[in-house]
Amino acid sequence: MRLLADKTRTGLRIAAGESAGAGLAGLMVVCTDPRTKAELHLDRRSRVLLFGTEGATDPALYEALVGSTAS
Repeated sequence: MRLLADKTRTGLRIAAGESAGAGLAGLMVVCTDPRTKAELHLDRRSRVLLFGTEGATDPALYEALVGSTAS
């Protein structure tokens, strides 16, 4: 959630809830495992589509986890 909200790292600010960040978290784990990364044929030219199906549905929890508001 913090990574998606950090415009300086991603180029845009995405207010995503807890489950919406799961796909990105999974991709990050895969990319740290050379064997899995190779099996999936992921390299610098790969394009990966991730779906985030929820926004910041709990504003107080979002602010507590991310450190800023979703708006």
